[in-house]
Amino acid sequence: MRLLLPIVILLQQKEGAGLRSTLVGVMVLLVFLSVPIGAQQKSDQTGWELNGLPAINYDSDEGFGYGILLEAYNYGEGGYAPYRFTLQPTVKFTTKGRREFTLFFDAPHLLSNQWRFDGSLRSERQIASPYYGLGNTSIYDRALQDTEGQYYYRFGRTRTQATMNLQRQVGDLPVRFLIGSGATHTNVELLPENATRTLLSQGLLGGDVPGGWSNHLRVGLVWDTRDRETGPRRGTWSEFLVQAVPDFLGSESQYVRWTLADRRYFPLGDRLTFANRFLVQGVEGSAPFYDLFIVQTSFKQEEGLGGAKTLRGIPKNRYVGKGLFLWNAELRWRAHEFAMAGKSFHLVFSGFLDSGRVWETDLKVGQILSDLQTGYGGGVRVGMGENFIVAVDVGHSVEATAPIYIGLGYLY
Repeated sequence: MRLLLPIVILLQQKEGAGLRSTLVGVMVLLVFLSVPIGAQQKSDQTGWELNGLPAINYDSDEGFGYGILLEAYNYGEGGYAPYRFTLQPTVKFTTKGRREFTLFFDAPHLLSNQWRFDGSLRSERQIASPYYGLGNTSIYDRALQDTEGQYYYRFGRTRTQATMNLQRQVGDLPVRFLIGSGATHTNVELLPENATRTLLSQGLLGGDVPGGWSNHLRVGLVWDTRDRETGPRRGTWSEFLVQAVPDFLGSESQYVRWTLADRRYFPLGDRLTFANRFLVQGVEGSAPFYDLFIVQTSFKQEEGLGGAKTLRGIPKNRYVGKGLFLWNAELRWRAHEFAMAGKSFHLVFSGFLDSGRVWETDLKVGQILSDLQTGYGGGVRVGMGENFIVAVDVGHSVEATAPIYIGLGYLY
């Protein structure tokens, strides 16, 4: 029953009730959450820990990647969970035209009075970002890539972004309130790499090319009873976030995005964990199509629906709309621990089932469990310590056979 609680609350709301009824639902969710509160496991490490890999990896949606992935953790004098602060720079290039420079900073214990601060800087260029049209029934015809060119379902995108968030615990409760802001500038190229026609250029029919600023403010509540933040074995991580993109901040469009996510972790013995995530999201207002790809979270930004971070086995950003539902279920087996070169390692195998759908306009609660897009597969995680995790997943769906995703961390 606890796994289904967020869905039951949403199904009890009237369709079209909007943001107000959703806010009531999330308050009920926070009141009735009853998973036992488990304290974060404290690290006995001190000082700095630096981990990194040459980013020679592969993602079926973006091709072969190369660059540098670094994660530096500071534990101070010890006793911090999961760390005092971390710096995570990324330099990445792929054979399908992606260029990315990112710096992510997260400080759970650097500021006083239980304030947590995180921020990111990103500069990204994609010559072939996916676009298959809007809605849950958008059509992907592979033959058009032969007749119209390989970039028919693509467009060029350049994005520069800066974001920051502050979180603070509310009394002795496992609840944090969140405030944040950010500035994003996007340039769109309708005909990438000398393409003569694309699905996007056909849809715009010679109209103005979208692009410009999307600057935001946001607030939220985060409920967190995980025993650890990286690879938790028990507890709950739920959040309700509202992001406003108003024109008085210089944005080209004006809209509001709200997101409700519920993630739960259940130990099934000493080494087996069942991890589950439900996520619903809606956009009210005139958001440009490229902002509809965003899946809002309190920890780093994701894109979907489809790809390594949402529906594994489905092509990246395959489905897009103002309403979104996502359901991930994963069984994780911590198979082995070992030591090498003075460092501790662990090996985790997993099997997963990912489902979800979108609505071109408003999210319709009564249709949440109908016409789902589904992918499934398995993966492996190799952990160096408890925070640096190398991930490999292989998915499958009716639209793709065995796409491979190589990256860092867990999906949720």
